[in-house]
Amino acid sequence: MTDLLPASAQAHLIDLPGGRFRYLTWSAEETNRPDMLLLHGITSSALSWARVGPALADRYRVFALDMRGHGKSVQSPPGTYSLRRTADDAAELIAALGLDNPVVIGHSWGGATAMVLASGAWSEQPVPALARVILEDPAYAFGRGDVEARTAFYTRDIGRPAKELRPELAASSPGWTEADIEGKIEALQQVTKTAVLSVFEEAGQAGDILSLLARIAAPTLLMRADANLDTTMDAAAWARAQGYLTSSSRGVEIPGATHNIHRSKFDAFMQVVNDYLAEK
Repeated sequence: MTDLLPASAQAHLIDLPGGRFRYLTWSAEETNRPDMLLLHGITSSALSWARVGPALADRYRVFALDMRGHGKSVQSPPGTYSLRRTADDAAELIAALGLDNPVVIGHSWGGATAMVLASGAWSEQPVPALARVILEDPAYAFGRGDVEARTAFYTRDIGRPAKELRPELAASSPGWTEADIEGKIEALQQVTKTAVLSVFEEAGQAGDILSLLARIAAPTLLMRADANLDTTMDAAAWARAQGYLTSSSRGVEIPGATHNIHRSKFDAFMQVVNDYLAEK
């Protein structure tokens, strides 16, 4: 498949303790701007942010990581996919690039990783200084039981031909643009079933991490998809989350949005994010 690169993005490789990682940047050369780090969901890649990166690049230096086992980053072996490990990857990237008090946006698995990163859970290292945290429908509980059964939905399209996936994604993903669809197809050619199984098995060992919200010092915006669609947070979890959020944080539901809020309801997603970033 032809390698994709979103308009105005630059691709980079970097060696971190966990291996070699790829990341994309928008406006990284604008060193007078604040920094932002984007963390994608499972079976996606940094290409997930093809619209979000440019939309923020007029105000921020934007960095989007291909998380381990995904995109063009290291295909690390089973046993290396805990949420603490993926949070360490993010922390190590922040340190290696010298990102200063970045805003971190995490979607789904990336949202769970951001929760662990920002809370300092299971780490003896200091929490990186973060300006704000934005959690987009975070995967706060990977569940229990048979891993194969739990991951079947996520692994079924791995490696399938693009000509089969393209019309199916177009039909099942309202609001997605061609760039969103092509980025997802490319990511599904790059990820492996082993990586997905490892994420679910090893991240799942952390259990329900929703209570980590109470430990995040940085102001936090928690976003969930429409309660009548495929959000990760049912009514009980959403109510619990409100109790954990600190006084500097809040939760927002996006009507009509599916789990991929930034792809299904891009304009609404950006409006909420921009309003939140504009607050003092």
